[in-house]
Amino acid sequence: MSAPGFLFDMDGVVCLNMPAHEEAWRRFFRERGVELELREFREKTMGMPTREVLRYYFKRDVPPDEAAALAAVKEELYRALYLPERRPAEGLVDFLEAARADGARLGLGTGSKGDNVSFILDGLDLRARFDAVVDAGEVVRGKPDPETFLRLAGKLGVEPGDCVVFEDSLLGEEAARRAGMAVVAVTTSHAAAEFRSAALAVGDFRGLSPAAVRALRPAA
Repeated sequence: MSAPGFLFDMDGVVCLNMPAHEEAWRRFFRERGVELELREFREKTMGMPTREVLRYYFKRDVPPDEAAALAAVKEELYRALYLPERRPAEGLVDFLEAARADGARLGLGTGSKGDNVSFILDGLDLRARFDAVVDAGEVVRGKPDPETFLRLAGKLGVEPGDCVVFEDSLLGEEAARRAGMAVVAVTTSHAAAEFRSAALAVGDFRGLSPAAVRALRPAA
């Protein structure tokens, strides 16, 4: 039997940092005359690359240099807000260890990049627990396009049909579906009923069995 690929989103999955992201975006946009409605943010933009979020709320194109400068402001605010609360999701480390012992290939695919990826993976000593990482700087099209997860599966040497994706966002779920991968919905940002194609919904990783996740693969 081929090795499964377990693919993890970062924000809201390996750590519960989405409230800090949301508050940082709320403050950022309010200072620029835009009121952020939380439900709309979660349904329409959560999981998108930062430049796409800026385009959505500003209703215009945002050139790369401007987007980079604005993103730096927002991300610095986010890191300051989340730093006192920074920790891995409940049960994550034990699950990663059990999954690796069970023969799974472990990857992380995120719409974040640069300092934010380092802030989580290095700040929580998680980077070495993943066999491959794909961030927003490595893809042309962010979620809900499947590029992130397909590129990650390629890095892991695993066929898409042998992959299961852990996602908290609806756009991420759609990206995994388009990639031909099963989805475990992590219900930190949306209720289980809001996901359309998830094979399983969990609140965190406590008590989760690698064998049960392996069995969700389309190719299983």
